[in-house]
Order: sequence, then structure tokens, then C-alpha cells
Amino acid sequence: MSAPENKNRLDVWFLFSAVLACFVIQVAAIHAEDSRFGLEKRVPWTTSRVKGTPDPALPYETQRAFPQLKFNQPLAIATAPGEKRFFVAERKGKIFSFNYEDQQTSEADLFLDLKLKEPGLNEIYGITFHPRFAENRYVYICYVLKPELPEGTRVSRFKVLDTDPPRCDPDSEEILIDWLSGGHNGGCLRFGPDGYLYISTGDGGPASPPDIHNAGQDVSNLLSCILRIDVDHAGKEKPYSIPADNPFVNQQNVRPEIWAFGFRNPWKMCFHSENGDLWVGDVGWELWELVYRVEKGGNYGWSIREGMQPVKPGLKPGPTPILPPTVAHSHREARSITGGYFYHSPRLKELNDTYIYGDYSTGKLWGLRYSDKRVNWHEELANSTLKVTAFAVDDTGEVYIVDIEGGGFHRLVPIQESDHNPEFPTLLSQTGLFQDTAKHEVAPGVIPYSINAPAWADYATAERFVALPDETTIAVVKKKIWNFPKDSVLVKTISIETERGNPASAYRLETQLMHFNGARWLGYSYRWNEDQTDATLVPASGDQIKLEIATGEPAEKTISYEWPIPSRAECAVCHTPYQNYLSILSFEEPQLNRSQKYGATVDHQLRSLAHIKVLPESVWTDSKGANANYLVDPYDTDEALNSRARSYLHTNCRHCHRSNGGGGATIELGAELDIDAMKVMGVKPTQGTFGIHDAQVIAPSDPYRSVLLYRMSKLGKGRMPYSGSSCVDTRGTRLVRNWIESLPGISGDSTFEVSRLRNRQGQLLSDAVQIEDQEFVSQKIQEVLGTTSGGLMILRTLDDTPISDQMRRLMIQLGTEHPSAQIRDLFERFLPEEQRVKRLGVKIDSAALVSLPGDSREGKKLFFEMAGLQCRNCHRVHQHGKDLGPDLTQIGKKLSRQELLENIIEPSRKIDEKYFTCVVVLRSGKVISGLLLKKDETVVRLKDAKNEVQEIAPTEIESLTMQKKSIMPDQLLRDLTAEQAAHLLAYLESLK
Repeated sequence: MSAPENKNRLDVWFLFSAVLACFVIQVAAIHAEDSRFGLEKRVPWTTSRVKGTPDPALPYETQRAFPQLKFNQPLAIATAPGEKRFFVAERKGKIFSFNYEDQQTSEADLFLDLKLKEPGLNEIYGITFHPRFAENRYVYICYVLKPELPEGTRVSRFKVLDTDPPRCDPDSEEILIDWLSGGHNGGCLRFGPDGYLYISTGDGGPASPPDIHNAGQDVSNLLSCILRIDVDHAGKEKPYSIPADNPFVNQQNVRPEIWAFGFRNPWKMCFHSENGDLWVGDVGWELWELVYRVEKGGNYGWSIREGMQPVKPGLKPGPTPILPPTVAHSHREARSITGGYFYHSPRLKELNDTYIYGDYSTGKLWGLRYSDKRVNWHEELANSTLKVTAFAVDDTGEVYIVDIEGGGFHRLVPIQESDHNPEFPTLLSQTGLFQDTAKHEVAPGVIPYSINAPAWADYATAERFVALPDETTIAVVKKKIWNFPKDSVLVKTISIETERGNPASAYRLETQLMHFNGARWLGYSYRWNEDQTDATLVPASGDQIKLEIATGEPAEKTISYEWPIPSRAECAVCHTPYQNYLSILSFEEPQLNRSQKYGATVDHQLRSLAHIKVLPESVWTDSKGANANYLVDPYDTDEALNSRARSYLHTNCRHCHRSNGGGGATIELGAELDIDAMKVMGVKPTQGTFGIHDAQVIAPSDPYRSVLLYRMSKLGKGRMPYSGSSCVDTRGTRLVRNWIESLPGISGDSTFEVSRLRNRQGQLLSDAVQIEDQEFVSQKIQEVLGTTSGGLMILRTLDDTPISDQMRRLMIQLGTEHPSAQIRDLFERFLPEEQRVKRLGVKIDSAALVSLPGDSREGKKLFFEMAGLQCRNCHRVHQHGKDLGPDLTQIGKKLSRQELLENIIEPSRKIDEKYFTCVVVLRSGKVISGLLLKKDETVVRLKDAKNEVQEIAPTEIESLTMQKKSIMPDQLLRDLTAEQAAHLLAYLESLK
């Protein structure tokens, strides 16, 4: 069968499942039409005390500047030497100018309508003026034609007429340089203090998948770079020439225009007005937003990495080593970085020499100061609602923030009105959400709701409520974007059965609130007390609850573990706070499209919510149509297998694995998507294969080559879902495994080698379960466990196949004792809780660890003998070890136990200047880092991480930077147990 025929089979198979489930929904809807409403009348919610935020205010807010001016999607701002005017390039082709000395100006004069000159223009991305503008009248503009044109992004030079106000001569255009147009074009233009023109270029691709042209490390073209050209002297074949000191001049297969490379979409750059440093903001992909202080010849990693996160690790790197970002922002707080300017205005003296930059998606604004080759101050300045696409700076050093959505200019001012609420409820009973908190009875106007497909939550269950102020209504835009009124609250109380299988033993753990403050959703958690009478607001850093659960397997068996209450930052991992329609995961049509019991009445939930005007009537009307959006209960075996599996992935995975979701892979797992749009079938994984031969994200018909199933089935590093669960959902893995197995295979997909291995492993397992010879069986199982796929096959045998207790114990023993962690992680769930490895992880309870007694003798063994710790490779104690780092012979005299722990957890937090990392970039492009031993006119001497001394002649050095960063790795204790860490601390404390 051909590949197209296979695809058609998959499409028909998915369509049949969807139609069947839709029929069930429609029957329920028709029945609801004939019944009374579950909610006959709206009761206003008037008791809310959930206002503002308990968190302290930031120092600044934004204030509108030039309030009488408004532009249509401003994207780039420039000033011209000798002119006290801002030149504002609008996205679709018009450029205006106005006098920035007059805050009340109401006129912006047309400078150029480039769309008239070039009808094919799609967007203007950059504008700058020649440093000798007063003499030559030159302006440079970067604009983009339609995507995917080889010469679709261009930089042109124009002449400015000597008029008042200034006007640009459209017929004077001279195209200087061009490159491939795409989603990421860069397009920022700046003249450096050296008089050369610097140009940023993107990778020419869409937002996803990443770097479709593999341009990031390919220096044979102009993509993903900062270019540097001489526009004052034409070359032999080009209207510009190459500066002789560009880093890659005369190198084979490297474009000489390149100054630095490895950027995804460098969005806005600037030069420091005094020292000439070049700074750029680089828009990240799925996990990080990046700011770079750009070095000559620097390689900034894309698309081998996004910051420090691997993306395409197999890509051939460019000619110079990858450099780390100067600043990296997680997608928990930023989604689309915009580079800014250094502030030098006397208006806010405390911000002098601060690099101010921001984020388009979140509206957050930050400041940093950089001196002595390191960032020595970095703070969030303001949390605005602006869509920051550009910054502007005038001749006084005043920095303006440009909002593409509102079309205006803004500036920072000391905060006048803070959202901080010192009276924010610290007890759940104070929120106004419950009329009887102990009985969990909600206040009038707070409405219960249920969902079709609850996410797996380690055996916990949830009750859900929605509360809108007074009698307000959710507005629906384009059928999918639900806009909630300000101060709406969604409530979820999470409970767990302390005796698994006994509903009467349910114990409330926490109540989570999602509060919409009018601009974004913010999450808070309240921890229930032991008496179950009230719950207390947990700190911003989160909390943990120690649990004892009786599993009944076998009888009277209990397990102990800690339930993590998420930090407020962790809430934003799933509930992204800045794309409001993406923030809410359960209160959406596909989840609400179901029946709900209201007292003695059962009604369709959307019908009742529309009747009392929580939702507009259109939502209920659309939910009955042929295009109705719905999920099903993944654990309901009466539903179609495909619908169940797609609903499971939607509710457990889709919050990250969707556009703008923050997942590190390009897959999209929303149930509404067709099979091709999921980007999983037959697709090679980008985040690791885990030793699976010929791995695919989902290999149709072959669950044992499917990385998605493996990551759901394991514990430890790489487990999915990434957050919200630490226990394997065996019903969920069985469902997904059966679904993958039921998918029609893709013709020619599986190699002969894979087929032969699968047949061999299947026969070995079949023999093993039928033969009683223990030694023979052990050999067979060990051979199957020789591959990760074999481990998945044995896991299925344990879950689904009736086998003897003896066989079961043997399989678990061999799996948990396997030398490969990729195999062990699959079987760790079978171990008793007390036998599992209890690693500290990245979230360490310092107070608990410091109070834990330790054995200094065991700690000494760890210090000198534990391979993964490697203390001895850097530190000397008496005559033993090496002297790369500080001598620890008397460290117990200098630091307390608490201080020792703090220094291990955050080695760069407090660091002696002599242990700063020195980074040397050679003229050859090679980078050497280590501790600086000597620096004079004859030599630079470093000691590297291998404790080897490197001597470098100053003539070989391009740059030397001191970073306030320890060579000692972060999270050194992550894979130790608490007991091991306590032993290590005891040993270090004994060194006196």
C-alpha cells in the first residue's frame, strides 16, 4: 500500500471516531433542549475579596508619552543626527516624523510612503540614518516583500530632501543588500561607533518547526547573523565593501559580511554610547528569551541550542565555539524579547547607564547594568500591558517604549498606583468564595462546573467552580477566544483518598485560584489545615504536604510521599498568564460540552451557563452544530479508542505542546487538530531518542518505537508530563499504547532490522513466560532488556499479561537492577516507595537539609570517591585533591553549615573575585575559559576546568571577559539523596 493510501486510512479512521462521538453529544444536546434549565436564575457574586495581588509592587510603571499621537503598528524608530525628531516606521509601509521635544505635539509628518513606491512591500522592519546625515542626507531602510523570496528582505539607501519637515525621495532608492524573506527576518539597522552599518538577520523560517533552513550555524549565507558592512565605499561587485577587520574575511565558505552568528530572530539592537558595546535581544523558540552582549565572531548557538537548551544537537556547528547568553529569561516570564537602549536621561537618575529592554508578549520591562565584564545588577522594572515591539531614545538619553497594539509611545515613571493588596486574603475563608469553608459550600453566585477529561493528577481528584463579578458575562471572540471580566476567579479544590479506593477517606490538599486582574491570569494556592476547616495562602515559592496513603496492594500497605504545591511561577508553566485565551485549561468548550447535575436537575452545562449569561448564547448554539468541539472521558471504555486517546493527550499534554505553549518540541496535541497538524506521526524526536532504535514521536502501529509512550511510562529525567505529576498513570499508558498499536502503519516505515529485532524479542518473551527454568528465563529477559523498546515490551507484559508471581518478581528485579538508567526508569514504579531513589532534585529544602544529621566519615568518602560529585578534582583538603578552586582544609572555620549549603546550591551567588570565570576569545575564534592566574603585557595565564594551565600571548587575544560565574556547576546536589548531602555537609563542617 502506498504512503498516500496509508494517510487516507488514518484520516478516515480519525473521522469515523469523531463522527461517532459527535452523535453521542448531539443526542445529549437534543434531550437537554426538552428539559428544564439546571440553573434557572443568575445569582450575582458580590462577596469577592480576591482583588489585586499579595506580591510587592515593582518600582516603575509606564506612562503615555506624546499622548496626542497614535501610529498604526509602529515597528521601528530612529533619530537623525542634527534633527530633534523621531522617525516612526509603521509596519505596512508609511514612515512619519515628529518633534520629540514637544510632549503635546499632535502632528506627525509623512516622511515616506514606501508602499506606494514598492507595492509588493509587506513590512518595514528597520530604519537608521547615516552618522554624517547632515552632509550626505542618507537614510537606510530595511523592508520585507512576501515570504520565501530569495531576495525578499532588503536594505536600501534613500536620499532625504532638504525640506521642513524632512521628506524622503522615494525615487532615490539604491538596494544595498538582500537575503531570504520568511517569518524571522531580523531587519534592525544600526550604525556603530566605527561608522559601519550593522544589520540583524533572522533564520528566515516560521515560528515552528525550528530553523527549517538549518541556517543558524550555516555561515555560507546571511541568515541568523549580525552583519557589518562599509556603506561609504562600494566594492568591486557590490554597492558596499567589507571592513578588513571583520572576523571571517578570507575564510572559505563563509560570508565576509558576518560579524556574529547563531541568532534565531535578533529583534532590536543598540550600541552603548560610551564604550561601543553591541547589545541585541534574540527572540527564543519554546523555552528561552535571550539577551546578548555581542562579541566579534561570536556564535550564539541557534539552532543547536536555544540558550542552553538543546534543539538540534546533531547540527554541524559554525566556525567558532558557542557562547552563552548574557541574560536568559524562561518562558515562564517572557515570550518574545525586544532589545532596548541604555538610559542616560537625568529624569530618572537612579537608572543611569541601565540597559532597558522588554517583552512583547508579557509587557514586562527589565533593566541591567554591565561593567567590569559582567552583569552586576539585573531587576524587573515594570509589569505593563504594552505589546513592546521597539524602543526609542532621544538626545537626552530618555528611553521610550513603543506599543505596537496601542500605537503609542510610553516611558517609565515611579509607580503611582500599585496592584499590591496588603489585605489580599491569606485564608480561603476570607476570599468570599465560600459561605461555609469547612463544609466546602460555595458562596451565592459561585457556580460549580465539571469537565469531560480531567488531567491525571497522581490519583487526586478535583472540584471546580467559576465566579464572575456581579452579573458579568464572558465575551467570546472568533469563537475560540474567551475574554473574562476583570476579577473573575476559577477555583479548583484538589483532594486525595488516604485509603485508595475509599471515597470516604478523601482529604483536601489545596485549593487553587486563577484570578484575572484585567490584564493577565495569576495563580494562587491555599493549603488545607489538618482539621479540614480552612486553608492558608502558601508563599510564592510553593509548599509541600507529607502524605501517608494506604494503597491496599497488598492489604494494609501504605506509601509515603510529598505532594508539591506549585509556586506561583510554576502555575504559569501551564497557565501561561499573558495569552489570556491560552491561560485557562478546563473552562473551555470541549471540556464543558457535557451534562451537569444541578441539585435534582440534570442539564447540558453549556445550555445552563448560556441561560444565566455566564456565556453568550452563541456558545451553546455552536456546541450543537456539526463542528462542535468536545472531549470524552479517557477512561470510559464505552467511548471510541481514538477519541479517548486524543482527549487524554489534550488534557495532559496540550497546555505545553501547542503553539506558544512552551514545550521543547514542535508537536501539537490538541484534540481539535487533524492527524497531520499534530506533527507526531512518523516524526523523528528532537529532544532525544532514549536509546530507542529508529525512534519516532509516535510510530503508528509500533508503540515500542514511540518516544511519547516511553516518556509517559518512566520516572526520572525526561518523564512526561513535565509538571503536575510524579506517578505513572498505568491506565493512561495502556490507553495510549493500545491507540498507537491500532493506528495503521506507514508503508516502508519500519526497517528490516527493527522488524527482526521485534520478532526476536516477542519470541523471547513468549518463551520466558512459558518455561519454568529460572536461569533460562533470566537469560531471555535480560536479552529483551538489552534495548529500550524491549523494556517497554516487558512493561506491557507486567501490566497486561497474566504471569506467575515468581515471573513478575524476576522481571521487576532485572528491570530495576539494569545497568542502564533508561531501562531502570521504566521499572522504578514497581519498587516500594522506601526502595526508590529519593533524589533532592532542583527544589531543595535548605532548612530541612541543614537540620539533618550526617556522618563526616561517609561525607569524606563522597568527597573523594563519588564519581558524579568530583569535589576532589577541584578542591584540596590538606594534601589531597587539586587546587583549581578554594582550599577547603579549614572551610568549617569560615562558613556555617547553612552557608556551606548555600554556596553549594548557588556557587555563583557569593564568589570571591579571584574565582570569577575568565573567558578569552582568540583571534582564531577559539574560546578558552578558566581562572585567571596572570595577566600582563607578555602573557595571559589561565587554569581551566581540567586543572591544566593555559598560556596565551596577548597578540592572540581578541577579547578577555571576567564573568561573575563560578566554574563549579550549579545543582551539584540534585542527584544526591538528602542523607548523602547531609554526610557531605558534615564532612565540610568538620574541616577546622
